[in-house]
Amino acid sequence: MPDTEKVIQLSRIFHVTTDYLLLDIDEAPQSAAPAENNKETEQRAAEKQMKRQSMRMHFGWFLLIFGIISLSATLVGAGLYAQTLTEWWTNLGRYGTALFDSWILAPFIVSAALTLCGILILIREYIFIGKE
Repeated sequence: MPDTEKVIQLSRIFHVTTDYLLLDIDEAPQSAAPAENNKETEQRAAEKQMKRQSMRMHFGWFLLIFGIISLSATLVGAGLYAQTLTEWWTNLGRYGTALFDSWILAPFIVSAALTLCGILILIREYIFIGKE
């Protein structure tokens, strides 16, 4: 004799009543249960999709804001460093030399990449907001 919990689980899986499983009663499987389960499944899937989209949008905004702040800090740092230079070796002058110095170029590229990634994520999410 199966456990009560197992009988309940089997009845849910096969969409029949527990009486149908335990007794010798001829009855057709319930037709309303699969439709309700499908609606619940679709609703859960839609909620998960909305949650994932919201997370992607928040991540895009975070990358954009963090990238703009770090890009601004890099440019200000290059300007401050440019004031200490007495000679330069690029056609962009003192500021260009300071900006393309090896220790400032890396944070400049990383912050520009973060900003660009944030922009691309937000464009994708806002353009394709209802198409998935």
